[in-house]
Amino acid sequence: MRLPWDARFEEETRTYRFRGCCEDCAMFLPERGECAHRYPTWEHRRARFDALLEGCDVVFCKEFETA
Repeated sequence: MRLPWDARFEEETRTYRFRGCCEDCAMFLPERGECAHRYPTWEHRRARFDALLEGCDVVFCKEFETA
């Protein structure tokens, strides 16, 4: 799923402690920096989310599962 990053999304992320990055997912293999299902991770990594600006797209992985 792809959504625009805007002020409302940023506020809700902080308020509700949103977790949606690879590093928060049970399928992420930190020692390899990869997804266990071999999905690409570059759009879902925390460093990318932290660098997003308003108007950029936020991309959510369909396989996300809380760790």
